[in-house]
Amino acid sequence: MRDVAGPSRAAYRRFARYYDLIYHGLVDYEGDVSFLESVFRRFHLVPKTILDLGCGTGNHDLPLGRRGYRVTGIDLSREMLSLARKKAAAVRVRPRFVQADMRSFRLGQTFDVAICMFGAFGYLLTERDALRSLRSIRVHLGPRGFFVFEFWHGPAARPAPFQTWTHIAKKGIEIVRLEESRFDPRTGRLPVEFRFFVLGGGRVLDRFDELHTIQTYTVRGMRDLLRRGGFDLLGTFAATNVKKGFKPVTPNTFRIMAVARAR
Repeated sequence: MRDVAGPSRAAYRRFARYYDLIYHGLVDYEGDVSFLESVFRRFHLVPKTILDLGCGTGNHDLPLGRRGYRVTGIDLSREMLSLARKKAAAVRVRPRFVQADMRSFRLGQTFDVAICMFGAFGYLLTERDALRSLRSIRVHLGPRGFFVFEFWHGPAARPAPFQTWTHIAKKGIEIVRLEESRFDPRTGRLPVEFRFFVLGGGRVLDRFDELHTIQTYTVRGMRDLLRRGGFDLLGTFAATNVKKGFKPVTPNTFRIMAVARAR
């Protein structure tokens, strides 16, 4: 694969149509929501309203809605939100979905808790954008509201180049995704190039590339960023795609769940 750098404007466009086929086998969304409820209990929260930043196709919002929370999800991708709304139309409790930029948004209401799952916060590639987002989130939280989110831990990133692949066979098609990441320890940036092959009936149905660049952090760096954005970091915990809990972060923890409280 060629060298990669910088974000892709096409991220989550063609990928959106295959997103659920890929990740419903890789991520335990109901388990994530159960973990969020464990966080609420641990920190003595009884939230009624939840704001989900980078909500994608609504895979966390629908189970949250079924469990009685009033959820608003925002995302920049029109394609992802279209899928989220289609899924929501088939259920009794419907989250609200809004196309908005998580760097700066105005929803005209406040929430008890904000969440940002599966590394979406890392798409904010500059310190300025990350601070803008935190301050926008802060405005949309009630007094001492909580922000629960996931970020990628730079010290645990694999040296470049790191290559992996994913194979999914569902609903009469096969999806092969080749992945190459090139972590830059100087900047903490993690560009990941995806190459997609969609196969069915003995032929190639679709073929495209997308480039996703994520900003990683250290725990100390995230604590400082949160403080400047109007939050106090209360806890960080080890996480994986399939299981989240309250285990401590180690140098080898790549995904971190963070709990912060607005000042």
